[in-house]
Parts: sequence; C-alpha cells; structure tokens
Amino acid sequence: MQRNLVTLLTLALIALGVWYASRTREAGGPAATAATPEDAINAMLDACRRGDAPAYLDSFTDTLRPQLEATRQQMGDARFRDYLIESQAPVMGVATMKKADLRPDLVRYEIEFVHRDKNQRQLVELKKVGDRWLIDSMGQAVYAKPPIPYGTKVFDDTPPATNAASRMSAPPPPRSPAP
Repeated sequence: MQRNLVTLLTLALIALGVWYASRTREAGGPAATAATPEDAINAMLDACRRGDAPAYLDSFTDTLRPQLEATRQQMGDARFRDYLIESQAPVMGVATMKKADLRPDLVRYEIEFVHRDKNQRQLVELKKVGDRWLIDSMGQAVYAKPPIPYGTKVFDDTPPATNAASRMSAPPPPRSPAP
C-alpha cells in the first residue's frame, strides 16, 4: 500500500511538471528561452506558424524590433497575425546552416525555406543578449527554382512487367515443409 502511494505521488508530480513545462513554453515563458541560435530561429518560426505576434517580436533585438512593431501597427494586430501564419503556410521544410562565427556573441546563419515550386534562402545574424540568442539582422531573400519541384515522384511505383523470360530466370518460390 505504501509503495503504491509513493508511485502514485511520483507519477502525479511528473505529470504536473510536464503540464507546467508545456504551458510555460506555449505562453512564451522561461521554457521558450533561446539557448542556442538554432533555438532562436525555431522559436521565431514556431511563433509565425501560430500567429503569435508577441513571441515573434520577442525573437528580435532592438535593431529590427522597432521596424517590425511599426509594420504591426500599420497592419493592425489581426492582419499582422494572419500575415505571420500565411507567410509560413506554403513552407514545406526549413533548413538552417551555420555560416560564420563573427564574434563570440554574434553568428551568421543561412535559412533555407523549401516551397513546393521554389526555394528561398536568407542570411540572418543572431546576437547573444544576456542568456538568449536574438535575431539582429536579416538579409534580402534570394529565390531559386529547384531542378525538381518538391513532391515530384522520383521513382515509378508500377511493378515490373512479368513475362515468360523473367519467370524462367527467377528463382523458384521456397517450398513449405511437408506436414
């Protein structure tokens, strides 16, 4: 009985910890702190997908944030939220590649957005501010048409044709043991 009670309390504490961690992450709390440059990029992209304007704006340093705040005010909160969501809707995948360590507190990454019919590459610089990495600058997006569009079938799924010659060269099927 005592052992069951201890097990039950342990499971309840674990469940409470998981619930709290997921809640603070969704709310942009301490769990959302960007400990690495990749975390900062992913947090910004996740905020875009959710249409979470405050979390999106919190991904940037004071270099870019005032410009983004001005855009938000011009568009209005609802339209800005929709814009964030719509900007990520056609993205099929994202790749981040570290390009350079400019200083211990400043790095450059290239982000590649894969769309169905094009790829978009953009250089970003991230700066460490306190214990967080924040996006400090974003370069002009460069678009390229991939040689094979995303989702194009590469292999033919049809089974090979069977004819007498191919049946003759194929090994015989395994025999089942006699009963």
